[in-house]
Parts: sequence; C-alpha cells; structure tokens
Amino acid sequence: MTQRRAGGSFAILVVLCWPGLAVADTPLTTIRIASGLSFPVFVTHAPGDFKRLFIVEQRGKIKIRKNGAVMPTPFLDVDPISSSTNERGLLGLAFHPDYPNNGRFFVFYTDNVGTIVVARYVVSGDPDVADPQGTVVLTIPHPLTNHNGGWIGFGLDGFLRIAVGDGGWTQISNPDPSNNAQTTTSSLLGKILRIDVDGDDFPGDANRNYAIPPDNPFIGITGDDEIWAYGLRNPWRCAFDSLSGDFYIGDVGHSDWEEINFEPAASGGGRNYGWKCMEGTHCSGYGGCSCDDESLVPPIHEYEHAISGVAYAVTGGEVYRGCAIPDLTGAYFFADYYRETIWSLLDPEGTPSITNRTMELVPAIGNIDAISSFGVDAAREVYVCDHQGGEVFKIVPDVAMAIADSDPPAGAIDARRPIDPDTGDPLGWSSVSLTFTQSVACLTELDFFTIQQGGTGSPPLVAAVTQTAPDQVDITLAAPLKVRARSTLTYETGGVSVQWGVLPGDVDANGMTEVADVTLLAGILAGSGTVGPIWSVDIDRSTLITPADLLDAVDLLVGAGFYDAFLGATLP
Repeated sequence: MTQRRAGGSFAILVVLCWPGLAVADTPLTTIRIASGLSFPVFVTHAPGDFKRLFIVEQRGKIKIRKNGAVMPTPFLDVDPISSSTNERGLLGLAFHPDYPNNGRFFVFYTDNVGTIVVARYVVSGDPDVADPQGTVVLTIPHPLTNHNGGWIGFGLDGFLRIAVGDGGWTQISNPDPSNNAQTTTSSLLGKILRIDVDGDDFPGDANRNYAIPPDNPFIGITGDDEIWAYGLRNPWRCAFDSLSGDFYIGDVGHSDWEEINFEPAASGGGRNYGWKCMEGTHCSGYGGCSCDDESLVPPIHEYEHAISGVAYAVTGGEVYRGCAIPDLTGAYFFADYYRETIWSLLDPEGTPSITNRTMELVPAIGNIDAISSFGVDAAREVYVCDHQGGEVFKIVPDVAMAIADSDPPAGAIDARRPIDPDTGDPLGWSSVSLTFTQSVACLTELDFFTIQQGGTGSPPLVAAVTQTAPDQVDITLAAPLKVRARSTLTYETGGVSVQWGVLPGDVDANGMTEVADVTLLAGILAGSGTVGPIWSVDIDRSTLITPADLLDAVDLLVGAGFYDAFLGATLP
C-alpha cells in the first residue's frame, strides 16, 4: 500500500463508529501487521485493551504487538514445559472477562509428554509481561501427536469452553481407534468442554482447579460433567459471536469432507456432531455410532476434498463485528489451511451464503500461506495468521474512504468551554466529553495516548480515555494546554506518523491558541490510512454541536494525505 503524509487540521481523534452504517459491497484487502514470528497460531486481545494485540506462537511464546511493532520480550514463554512436535505446542489463549481487575488469563498447551494442559497465569506488575509461574486448571492425557484441538475461549455466560481433538490416529483406515469422540464417560477427547474457572469443585485434586457450571448437559445423567458437546474429530479453531453468543466450530475432516458446525446461543449444549460415523453430512463407514440417528447434528457448511491425495484442513474463523466493513457485520470468516482459501459465511441459521474472499484478500506486502487461525482485536476487526510464513494480516476495506449514507446518531457533542468564575475568561481545556443518546456500539481503538504536540518524543496531549457508559466517552487532557496557531500535532498509528496543522482560533498576543479551538474528528480508523465515515467539528467558543450541524457537510481536502475528502461542519 502507498502511504502519503497528511496536512490539515486536527486536535483529538475520537475513533468511533455509529450503529447501522451501511456501505454496500465494500471491497476488501489485507495489510500485514506483524512478521518474523515463529509459527503463529492465534491472535487476540485482552478485554477493553484497544492498544495491544497478543500473538500466540506454537513454539511456546506469546508476543505483544504494541505501537505498531512486535515487542522483543515475550508476554509469556512456556517453551521449556511444552512440546511443539507435529500438531502439539502452545495452541490457545483466553483472557478472563474480568482481566482488567484480576489480571488472569488461560493457555492451552501440550506438555513435554503430550498431555493437554489448560493453565491459569496472572500478569505481573509490568502489563506487558506475565508472571511465569502458572497454575494447572485441567489436564487431559493424549495418546498421539495429532488431533489436540487447542482453542479456548469464554462465552457471554462467563464460562470457559475448551476444544479437544479425538486423540489422533496412526492408520488412515482406523481413525479415532478408541472411539473417543462418541464416548461420553471417562473421555474428554473429541469434545467441547465447559468449565467455571472461578470455582473449584475438586479441592483435593491439584490437576482439577475448576467448577462445573450447574446447567452443563451431562449433570445428573451418564456422561462426564465437563462435556458441553461431543462427536468432534479435531475442532481446530472455534469462535463466539460477540454480539449474539452463537458458537462456531471448524472441525477438520478425515478423508473426504471438511465442516463448519454452528450452535445457537440458546442451544443448551449436549449436541452430538456425529464423528466418527459421520464425516460432514455423509456416512463415513468407520462405525462408532449410527449415521441414521436423528439426534446427530449436521454441519451448516461442508466442502469436499475435490482432488484425491491433496491435503485439506478447515481452519475455523471469527465473526466480524467491527466498524470498518459495515456490510459484513455478522459474517463468519474461515479458511482451509492447505488450500490457502478464505471464505465468508452469512445467515448460519437460514441458508448460509458463502463467498470466496481469497483473491481480494491478497496483501500488497507479504503472502498469506498456511492459514492457521483467525483472531479479533478489541474493536472486533479480524486478523489472519500465516503459520508457515510467520506473519499476521488484518482484513481491511480496500478503499481510501467510504462515506456512509446514514446520519450520525442523535445526540450532542458538549464542547462548551470552561470559564474562570473570577475573571469570566475561558480556561484552558482539561477534558472533552462525548455523549450520544444511543450506545456507541462500535467504539474502536483508542490511540489517543499517541497524539502528541510537536511530534514523536513530545508529551502526549491525552492523559486518559474512558468509556464511562455505553453512550459516553470521556477524554482527559494531560493538562490545560495552549499551542501555537498553525503549529502541528502528530498522530501515530501502525508505525505511520501523520501530521495535522492547527486551525487558527482565538489567537492571543503571543500567537497562542487553545487546543479547544482546533478540530475534533470523530471517525473510523481501519488499518494504516484506511478511513471510514468522519464527522469534523470545529470546537470554537461556547458551542453545543448537534447532529443537525453535522449534516451541513462540506468537502475539505486534507493536503495530500490519506483522505481524499471527508464530511465536515464548521460552525461560526
């Protein structure tokens, strides 16, 4: 991608997007955001953390991408206690929903003898480094090096799901030889498990530090209480829809069919997805269950191994709930590891609509090969892991800017300047509060801390950004500031520095103008230099700005920068 330097007016970039934006048929691409990794298998975020991405490497390390670069010191390193032979290794990461308060996160790895371990860790006093001493939550003996599963994640119910493979095979004619996937007593292999990590029903067992949720489907009947769903071969990457709570499972096929399974949030668990008597919607001939059993739940999508002898393996994906691509809201992205193909799926409970996205997602820099996983950041934008190439890519709109046809939400930006009660003179600004009459459903990354006066190395203008309510964001400046009229502010993101000129406002005798007199932008940042709808407001004098003012749009050119034009309103 070609980057261009911008000039124009800027004060505080508020990265928001409004619910209901509609941009039809947005063209897509990908941008590389990390490289030089060792077999990345997952990318995720900590709850509420819009500034960092956590990248899981199969060979035992969790890396942090921060301020546009991968940090050299790992967040966590379990390589000494983990085997990464074949399909083994560090495979999963999930942050506790209350991570901002308790600092807890969980990992899924195979130890040096191949046992599956789910362990709990805690962040240290340094937010970018974890305490290396973990606590075992659960262990599962695993006989072979393949079919470990490896995904873990919290549902909207607060309980941890764990995807476990069926134990593997050594002869293609005899998959899952112990029929683990269909065995619901004394076997946690070939299952989705559901546990409560905040309790402990087994205080005498050092390898079982969890409780059983009271509504798990096998409580009180024959079957292991941890089991949520079964009949799975190798569930390689699952995902919750962050809005609905629906659950997707990418289950790797054996000889003929790959499949995507879907579980509505209200299902209640206990589903049997059919392996090993079924592969996709087809009788496999391997036995283990009855393929005409009406209780078996078929996949919502399957695809065939069309070329005999060519490897296939589905990689389950993520549901898009970001802001940059509104027309793909709710789309489920998934891929095939060997075919290096990416699709999106819509309408999982009706007639799924499948779109091949492979060609449009070819990046300008790097190559997407051996797709091992998808992931999302705090803004629910989607990322793709290139396992063999050691790269991570972000899916973004392939447009310089997309202007939505919808209006901003009803509400107001309260930009009235504080007044000195003794002199009546305007005071320097110390905070800005944005309040809307509906939820800010698509609050994206908060890069305010990198907004600086005078460029890199200067003190940040913003001390804190807090979403105080679903409809309000408070921005606290580092101090009441004044800047020189026509000086510049620098905004840095993704390793790209963009300078913006300061609009002249009420200039005093020293040529200074308050930060409040420059432009406040509310918009969407989606990847380096890709911008969605922007509303530009000149905060000047004692002003209450309403959506009606914003609709008086004027085209403004921002130098030779990223944006060709944007919507704006300048008040008298």
